[in-house]
Amino acid sequence: MTVRARILLFASVAVGLVVVLGGTVSALSLRGIRSTEQIFAMQDQQTLYGRLTGDEVSVPHALIDARERGQELGEVLAREERRAEADFAQLRELVRREVDPEALPEELARIEAVRTAHLGWMRRTEARVREAPAGAVDRGLHGTLDAFQAEVKPHLEKAWEAKRAQVARHKYARLKTLGFTRFLGLVIPLVALVVVFALAATILVALHRSSRELLRGAERIGRGDFTTELPVRGQDEYSMLARAFNRMAAELRDTVRQKEWLAKAEAESSQREMRHYNALLEETVRQRTAELEEANGQLLFADRLATVGQLAASVGHEINNPLAFILGNLGYVREELGRLQGTVSVREREELLEALAEAQEGAERVRLLVQDLKLLSRADDAGSEVVDLGAVLRSASKMAAHEIRLRARLVMQSEGVPQVHGNAARLCQVFLNLLLNAAHAITPGAVERNEIRLIARRGEGSRVLVEVSDTGCGIPPENLERIFRPFFTTKPAGVGSGLGLSVCHRIITAHGGELTVESEQGRGTTFRVSLPVHAAGQPLAPGPLVA
Repeated sequence: MTVRARILLFASVAVGLVVVLGGTVSALSLRGIRSTEQIFAMQDQQTLYGRLTGDEVSVPHALIDARERGQELGEVLAREERRAEADFAQLRELVRREVDPEALPEELARIEAVRTAHLGWMRRTEARVREAPAGAVDRGLHGTLDAFQAEVKPHLEKAWEAKRAQVARHKYARLKTLGFTRFLGLVIPLVALVVVFALAATILVALHRSSRELLRGAERIGRGDFTTELPVRGQDEYSMLARAFNRMAAELRDTVRQKEWLAKAEAESSQREMRHYNALLEETVRQRTAELEEANGQLLFADRLATVGQLAASVGHEINNPLAFILGNLGYVREELGRLQGTVSVREREELLEALAEAQEGAERVRLLVQDLKLLSRADDAGSEVVDLGAVLRSASKMAAHEIRLRARLVMQSEGVPQVHGNAARLCQVFLNLLLNAAHAITPGAVERNEIRLIARRGEGSRVLVEVSDTGCGIPPENLERIFRPFFTTKPAGVGSGLGLSVCHRIITAHGGELTVESEQGRGTTFRVSLPVHAAGQPLAPGPLVA
């Protein structure tokens, strides 16, 4: 499998798992909000039914008090009817928000039966109070209470019991759903992390082995050992590069033999024969140069894969953070729903809704993390385009945040930076490499004493200047001139391939820019990237940028 295919496979699996997980959590959060609103609506209905039951005493007393004070009983009755009608209207609205469409007619019919009986009893009570003899009004109160118990109370109790049973069923179903959600929240992230880490480990092991063999072979050839042959496995980019090195070594062996023969025969060979062999040498050099340029493109993918490998742990960590408080909030809602009985307060309702809203916010953070990862995993054969450099810097800083946060504070200024002309994926690769190098130059554990600055501003002329500076250990003066050479690294064997800064330098040069460095041991390092500003009307290159 080629390096490009491995990168795309890793990115596809990681993005797919995150999208599935984020979609599942978002759907469950929305469902939880809807279920909570239904429970609140049911409890509000129970409150209204309790208020209507209280009319058994309040309405007769209001009418009796009005008659004793000489007020018009019709006005009191009209006022009580308006209040009751408002309660019934609120009941109907709550039922429409809470009940499914197929069960809505039955619920409305139950409310209408209660309304008819209740309003009829109120009118008959007003008539009894009006017709009662003076001084015997209070004795008629028992008759109105008995009438309420016989005419209205059965309808109210039927509606109340139906609503209580519905609330109990809904709470039971919701608790089961929350239990299943908690199970999914534990199992799915675990499976996703195992798959991502297993795939990353497989890719990194193969990459590490191939890089080590390639580096050792290159060192032997550099020392003049042209008998070296690199092992060739499969058809991936490293195998293509190994074949090119083997062919180059074979041709160099032939060239050395030819040079030795020419040295011996120089005195006796004619000028014509020497021109022939010189032309042969030039042709050999041209062929080897073309092969190395072809292999150079594969080094870009090798560095990209190494960067993706470094990000594997931080991707899992960044996914785990929002998942932690999503699961915590869902568990809190489940416990609160199991504890609540009867009508809940406004504060408790707001706390439950706030917990569900935070869970939805966590799922949104997972989705944004996927968008940043997709920028780095874009194919390198994409043509040049107008690039929002500020967005590229923000994406690179977010992907490097896990490596930075334990070592230093990140200070970033990129507001108002002009657009440039180039390839967004390759530019993101450059600044991500520079930020990771800055983080690795700082020993973990002293965040407050160290700082990494990412500053972008308009430079002199039509240029954009981006500085990545740190307060790390710095670079020795003897290494400053060699840091952009391929395979040069100060990291321990097997940790770094020495390709990162070399690839960054080639990418920036291909974009018409410059990459320079200043460093002082013990005080820190500053990398400066200068790029041309995109001019309005500037034509876009039809093909890819080749470093």
